[in-house]
Amino acid sequence: MMRKYDIYLINEEVAQHYFGQESKLFHLFLDETRALEDTKDIIKKQIEYISSPISVIELQQRLLQSFKHRTDYFFFDHAHRIHLTEPYSKAQLFIFPNYIHMVSDGSFEAETMFFEVMRKISPSFFALDVSTYRYGWLNPIKQVKLV
Repeated sequence: MMRKYDIYLINEEVAQHYFGQESKLFHLFLDETRALEDTKDIIKKQIEYISSPISVIELQQRLLQSFKHRTDYFFFDHAHRIHLTEPYSKAQLFIFPNYIHMVSDGSFEAETMFFEVMRKISPSFFALDVSTYRYGWLNPIKQVKLV
């Protein structure tokens, strides 16, 4: 079954605050997809406020460096692709300044390889698929307990 994710880099302060309350973040993105034109702009501004811009060049370089020796990795026409045959798994990554779009199929191997590279850049990448109500941090944020 094909999976589609949008991945946002959430401001670290916001990410810390919403750790354990991920459904609230998800519903903001869900509301944006359902909103009428007049409220859509307000919700977009809220999403811009809580997210950080993605360094497209840095992420491109990290991906190219991480996978340069792999024969199952391709970078063509602004798309990063991993296509594994055993187990069958493929993922495509498209990087934009405000979010990343991923399409994957088969097992989770290929998408996990991309997630590993992103986790090393920041602990506050938040992935969501509004069509299936799936969402979560790529790297769970450790909660600091103050005594």
